[in-house]
Amino acid sequence: MAEPDHRSGGRPVTPASQARTPVRSAPLRRRRRPTKPDVAPPVEAPPLDTAPTLPATPEQPAGDPTTSERTGPVADPDELVSSLSYRERRQRRLAATSGGADAAPVTKVSALRARSDRSILAWVATGLAVIVIVGCLVASAVFAIALGRIDHQRDLRAEYSSFAQQMTVTMTSLNPGNVDAAMKTMSDKTSGTAQQRLNESMGQAVSLIRDQKLDVQSTVISDAVTKADADEGTVIVVYGWQMKPTDPKEQTIVQTFRWRVDITRINGELKMTDFEWVT
Repeated sequence: MAEPDHRSGGRPVTPASQARTPVRSAPLRRRRRPTKPDVAPPVEAPPLDTAPTLPATPEQPAGDPTTSERTGPVADPDELVSSLSYRERRQRRLAATSGGADAAPVTKVSALRARSDRSILAWVATGLAVIVIVGCLVASAVFAIALGRIDHQRDLRAEYSSFAQQMTVTMTSLNPGNVDAAMKTMSDKTSGTAQQRLNESMGQAVSLIRDQKLDVQSTVISDAVTKADADEGTVIVVYGWQMKPTDPKEQTIVQTFRWRVDITRINGELKMTDFEWVT
């Protein structure tokens, strides 16, 4: 019987038949805890007039179809509607109806507004044109009336001025050949105070001119109308008076006088009603 070989200095050699095959056991694994499913946050019912929207996160943009899967199931709109009261459902229908009315085409509204603006502008332009035309007519009428008054006043002043000059020259230009015509003019063209005063002075002047054969001439230097209306007028007349004596050796007398002549329209005819010497 062979002795065991201890030359290896170790363990005794065991025959192959007696060697035991080591049993390999699986390594121990840690038991995994069951993961809890992602709990979706509670979803609040959306407002009546807006659809539910989910906030966007930096990792997932808003509107991503996977958002609903991550956040959990979304409430059914039909269930939300059925849970609302009658008044809330009616308000929701009214809000939807008004939203549809507001969604009318903008172009149609703009066209109607533009047409309305054009109509307003047309009315305004027409009103302004009518106002301008009426204003022009009124201004023309006022101008015509004012021009007529000015022309009438000018005619009156010219009439009174001419009459005063004529009466002054007639009453102060005398000679033996025209004294009778001067007396007749005095009788026809004077009245009131003027006629009375001329009757007193003209009788002596006519006798002196006839006896001494005097020649008296008058020339109007200037005149000014101080009053002129339809019935009365007043004229200041400045005239130069000269008398030539019958004797040629005697010097001609020249003087300047100023009369204030009052004129009145009597029965449509002008008459000298008063006069006086003024300085």
